[in-house]
Amino acid sequence: MTPIRTDMGDDPSSYQTAMCLTTGKTPYMILDRKDNGDCVYLDAHGCTIWDRAPYECRKYDCRRIFKYSDRAGRKLAVKRGLMPKAIFDRGRELA
Repeated sequence: MTPIRTDMGDDPSSYQTAMCLTTGKTPYMILDRKDNGDCVYLDAHGCTIWDRAPYECRKYDCRRIFKYSDRAGRKLAVKRGLMPKAIFDRGRELA
């Protein structure tokens, strides 16, 4: 889940958002998710808003995720739903 960080310059009105309601914690705004858990801005080619992405996304680099993971780890992360395959594919493409 990608938090919207107004303290880092993110403008919530420029994104499709949802509230993250964690038990016992203050709710916070995040980028909305598709039914399968992927970010609404992730398509088959990767991030569709990279040029205006929120702070947390800008500091995230799919190339590093791909570079510092092995094939078995990537397959397991996708199988467990921890990381969409599209992130690894885009990281491989850009690396």
